[in-house]
Amino acid sequence: MEASFRLGRIKGIEIGIHYSWLFIFALLTYSLAVSFFPSLYGDWSTGQYWIIAAIASLLLFASVVAHELGHSFTAIAKGIPVHSITLFIFGGVASLSQEIKDAKTEFLVAIAGPAVSLFIAVVSAGGMYLLHGVSEQFSAVFEYLALANGILVVFNLVPGFPLDGGRVFRSIVWGITHSMERATRIATRLGIIIGYLFIIGGVFVVFTGDVISGIWFGAIGWFLQNAAAQSMQQFQMQSTVQGVVAGTLMQHNPPVVDPGVPIDRLVEHYFIGQNLRGVPVVQQDVLLGIITLTDLRSTPQSEWPSLRVADRMTPRYRLITVTPETPIGVAMQAMSEHDVHQIPVVQNGILVGLLTRSTIIRYLQLSEHLPERAKV
Repeated sequence: MEASFRLGRIKGIEIGIHYSWLFIFALLTYSLAVSFFPSLYGDWSTGQYWIIAAIASLLLFASVVAHELGHSFTAIAKGIPVHSITLFIFGGVASLSQEIKDAKTEFLVAIAGPAVSLFIAVVSAGGMYLLHGVSEQFSAVFEYLALANGILVVFNLVPGFPLDGGRVFRSIVWGITHSMERATRIATRLGIIIGYLFIIGGVFVVFTGDVISGIWFGAIGWFLQNAAAQSMQQFQMQSTVQGVVAGTLMQHNPPVVDPGVPIDRLVEHYFIGQNLRGVPVVQQDVLLGIITLTDLRSTPQSEWPSLRVADRMTPRYRLITVTPETPIGVAMQAMSEHDVHQIPVVQNGILVGLLTRSTIIRYLQLSEHLPERAKV
């Protein structure tokens, strides 16, 4: 999932938040300020309820970051790089740069997050006890953190893929069957079943009169079954492109443009004339950058004749590039994370090809219909 806002880096891991996090932060703060804390502490001022609610919400999401860092640091310790962590409406997700290769590593990476959350819950319970006679407000914050992180542990250990519990379950099945594909199919099917059970439970709760709780159960169920189905699709795609590298699917000798070409000529001869979304900018075979329709979005048409490609291109140092030996799965992940449709293929600074999303999609579609003959 692509982050909408980037907050910074921890040990080289980029931390970001999805826009949906803003919604859940506001909803959680409101719920704590008008319901949770007033039900436990009836003599605070309105301002105290809102301030403590905001602090508790921020610390909860800090706990979610710590949970994901538990996964990330364990993965890094096992030699698996981690690009980013993104907070979204139902928690967080750590983006690994490659698939885990064995069941034991899968188990350790999966269990690390809940272990961190359990540690935070225990420490928070201790903080609540120590601050009980010192500050009722901050004791209440720790009380909430202990409860919330405890719930986070229980929820994440539900054996529904792609939750942590589902990954733990997959690792166990993987270890028994010695087949990651079979384990993934079993775990994702279980995840879909659990998701539908949550939805059914939500409908039942709504009919008992607790509409809000029923909606939450239904939303969690929808998220689980949808995420499980998408995880299976992603695994199938990765299986299809296993062993395929960028050099196999890249467009050889793609159209290129000189940095001195006027923008109006670029649009006429490349974007319109050849129906291209983007063109690598090359001089003496060296890649200088790429220019796309997005780069021209804020440029008035009246300025096109006076501007050159070099004035609007995305420079080389900001580009995502791959080599001919880069696995297609890695290239697909880079396209998804950075929301780009084409990636230059570079060898020793020289442009040797262009890998496009449409080419990968056509390959996947061909592989689906002609599995034995689609391999290029």
